[in-house]
Amino acid sequence: MEYSNVVLDAEANRQQLAERIARASSPKMPATAHRHLLAQRLRRIADRVDN
Repeated sequence: MEYSNVVLDAEANRQQLAERIARASSPKMPATAHRHLLAQRLRRIADRVDN
């Protein structure tokens, strides 16, 4: 069975839409939490370097 470009485009669009919905429905992490996690990682690295 040969697929036309219309069918392939529709499937690609459906997949992109599903990915966007999945990203939009995932809980957002505030920027302050990202900075807090980064600061924790940097402290751990600094502790390793000091020891």
